[in-house]
Amino acid sequence: MASIIFDRFESLFRILNPFNEFAEEEHRVEVRKDPLLHDTSIYNPFLKDKAKAFFGQNDGELLDKLARETAEGCIFCGDFVRTKTARYPDAVMPGGRMELGEAVLFANLFSLAPHHPVIVLSNSHFLKPREIKADLLADGFQLSRTYLKDIYERDAAMAFATVNANYLLPAGASLVHPHMQMLISDLPYTYHGRLLDGAAEYQSRSGTSYFADLISVEKTRKERYICRSGNWHWMAAYSPMGSNEIVALHDEESDLGRITVKDLRDLSDGITHVLALYEELGHLSFNFTLYSARGGDSVGFRCLFKIVNRQNLYPNYRNDDYFLQKMLQTDLILNLPEDLAAKARKFFGTA
Repeated sequence: MASIIFDRFESLFRILNPFNEFAEEEHRVEVRKDPLLHDTSIYNPFLKDKAKAFFGQNDGELLDKLARETAEGCIFCGDFVRTKTARYPDAVMPGGRMELGEAVLFANLFSLAPHHPVIVLSNSHFLKPREIKADLLADGFQLSRTYLKDIYERDAAMAFATVNANYLLPAGASLVHPHMQMLISDLPYTYHGRLLDGAAEYQSRSGTSYFADLISVEKTRKERYICRSGNWHWMAAYSPMGSNEIVALHDEESDLGRITVKDLRDLSDGITHVLALYEELGHLSFNFTLYSARGGDSVGFRCLFKIVNRQNLYPNYRNDDYFLQKMLQTDLILNLPEDLAAKARKFFGTA
């Protein structure tokens, strides 16, 4: 097994603090590099207790108003999801849509990939994170898997798939109603492609899978590893790409089309624990992505799930994605991954 290096670089500097009578203080900034892609993230301990300055607090009245006002005429609610959303031609999908439990998969009017279905998860128009149950997620993921396998049969070039969620407006959702989107293409999108290229380079150099090695190392170190649930390994990201990032790695498979229904239910159960953690930390809005690559096992890739929380909702809220993330592609760490993992273990029942 090749060595996985968790690089970190520390800088010390001194300032005169106007909020402490200009007393001289020593400050520290830590820069972390992702072991595979070398993406950086930054931690300043002085910011840990000032997270509210970045995220604020969710405004309950504003949330209630948003849920109430957007429910009227929501095309994902009630019969509208079957009468006002786009359908696939019957020759492509008999009936034009797929359904399982409360989940409904249908065509996207504004596609960003050759195959870009939407999956509504719930009959309920608005759910807080703790109310998004594992069954709702699992049925949505199972529809995604069924759709992907159907695409494989019709078009062998479609090898790269992601299942994605934007929850609430700060995460980029255009509709409040809980839903996911799936992208399937013959080309991976930028970050997905970098993961695959990085995995291929690592395997060529070391002869082993980066993701398998990462699981082994993180389990041994016990700093960021949370638990194993079925075939999924849950951990906090060493150098996160977003706030409070939690990841899950499948033990063997690289392809959503090949993992089992039990795998999807185990994944969904784990997501509910993360969402409960986020709500406990005061966050309701989030993004997640499940990355899949057909034949990705040839370069040591594994199905990878990533979830981050986003900005809270309050009047005139600020965006949490600014020049640091957008232009420098470096994220800010407010909760150390090691501390986040310790908190997450309680929600997974592995404290």
